[in-house]
Amino acid sequence: MKILTSLLFGALGWTLAGPIGAVIGGILGYKLGPAIDRIGSDDSDSQAQPGADNNSGQAYGRDAKSTAKADFAVSLMVLVAAVMKADGKVTKTELNEVKHFLSNHFEEDEAKAALQILKSVLQRDYDIRPVCNQIRDNLNYSSRLELLHLLFKVSAADGVMTKSEMDLIREMAYHLGINSLDFRSIYAAYSSYSRNQRSDGSEGQKRTASSSKMSLQTAYTILQIDENASEQDVKKAYRKMAMKYHPDKVNNLGEEVKKSASEKFKAVNEAYNVIKDHKGYK
Repeated sequence: MKILTSLLFGALGWTLAGPIGAVIGGILGYKLGPAIDRIGSDDSDSQAQPGADNNSGQAYGRDAKSTAKADFAVSLMVLVAAVMKADGKVTKTELNEVKHFLSNHFEEDEAKAALQILKSVLQRDYDIRPVCNQIRDNLNYSSRLELLHLLFKVSAADGVMTKSEMDLIREMAYHLGINSLDFRSIYAAYSSYSRNQRSDGSEGQKRTASSSKMSLQTAYTILQIDENASEQDVKKAYRKMAMKYHPDKVNNLGEEVKKSASEKFKAVNEAYNVIKDHKGYK
């Protein structure tokens, strides 16, 4: 509990207020309630602007980067909990997979705290719409794109993504303010990277390069263009998506999240090369 207490009171900013604060309020009971009320009151005269790089923790003497990382991690766990319950059951296998995911994407103390939050939030039912709205109003667009990317990764961590999980993630993306083209592009980028990294269950070996190569249709989806796009349009789309998915866009969320964001960036580069080779561009 010490790690969790440290995360909640030493790092969190805007997630202690609003609907997310209400969701995690039960974790520490009455101790967290006054903190949520106080922060909510202090922020009442200065509401966050949609898409702003809000780091309300600065007002309390916290490091802005640490605050951003903690708020991002809590937001992810609240949304992950909803996705895990989408099919009506949460299995030990799913929890183990999420634990493994957290250990690969966050530092040890952060992963332990995030897992504690997840287990507590899983015991509560809540409306995702105001939660997503709060996230939309406090995280910039690049951070929300990475949040969506990680939701795809976590939901399929057990080897399968159910229709109910996919439908819920699609609804979340809508309330997070992510447009449909970016939703399809992120999913295609996730699918491509996942396919390249997937191991054969019986042999534990990587799939061959030929079986994991990105399809032409996936490449078009990632770059958000169609097969009739000119060479100029392809290059323009590549530059646009490379800029949008560049890992530096989420620098404030820490090296672990930045590393995950690089997967999208690699997928954009691969998509461009696939299309370039198909069309015979130099």
